Amino acid sequence: MKRRLIVNADDYGRTPSVSRGICDAHLNGLVTTTTVMINLPGALEDVRRGIERAPSLAFGVHLNLTCGKPLTPPDRVPTLVDENGWFHGKDLIFSNPEMLDPAEVKIECKAQIERFLQTEVELDHLDSHHHFGIACTEIWMLLTELAVEYDCGVRTPFPNDIREEDLFELYPANMIDFSRTQAKVQLETFAIPHPDYFYASFFGNNAVLDHLIKLLEELPNGASEIMCHPGYSDESLEQTSGYNRIREQELAALTDQSALSAIASGNIELHTYKTGCGK
Repeated sequence: MKRRLIVNADDYGRTPSVSRGICDAHLNGLVTTTTVMINLPGALEDVRRGIERAPSLAFGVHLNLTCGKPLTPPDRVPTLVDENGWFHGKDLIFSNPEMLDPAEVKIECKAQIERFLQTEVELDHLDSHHHFGIACTEIWMLLTELAVEYDCGVRTPFPNDIREEDLFELYPANMIDFSRTQAKVQLETFAIPHPDYFYASFFGNNAVLDHLIKLLEELPNGASEIMCHPGYSDESLEQTSGYNRIREQELAALTDQSALSAIASGNIELHTYKTGCGK
């Protein structure tokens, strides 16, 4: 069995500099797909620029309920927003997921997908900002329903390279168990394209070349996804996100010749969800 690899850059559209860095990580490095925060100002235009600059880069939607404002009028999705019409933060959502009305979540997620489809680009897959897709079982089921409706893939929710005890600090305990077991079964039951393995540790202190090469060298047979967040920092990003200059460190690792050589020497095939994940 061949080793097939998807390298997905989250957060396209976060700022123009992040989008530009993701395109560079594709044109000069390992990135094969990206997912767009399509609700953010300017994201739609960033996608259109990216299509022209990097036509072989596959695009999906980074469904977002934790950053910025909804595309849907706030009075139609009142449980998703605060008194000023902004999305609730991730900590509040994960500590109290029942506060979200699933019907409203579906309305906003569909609005984001439909906004992306205005580009007339094929939808490669769905994932979620801050992994809100595993905030509760109802939201996970919604993601799978949307994937079936829009005929696209979904990111496997359980990371294979992060210790389970570390995950307990980030996500509800019941959802960690669910994402490890039932969530993947549902992807298979509904024949939704998804990778066999998901790697999320190329992030923060581990977003360095040595760790990336280690992941590549130890990649198993089958389809795997490595999540990443490359980009260029700018004043806007530094004012609104704690994950800013480190994106340039990720970009340097993902375009380093050593990483490219590890792909070649390991006979690893680079893929998108559409080409690398069978139904």
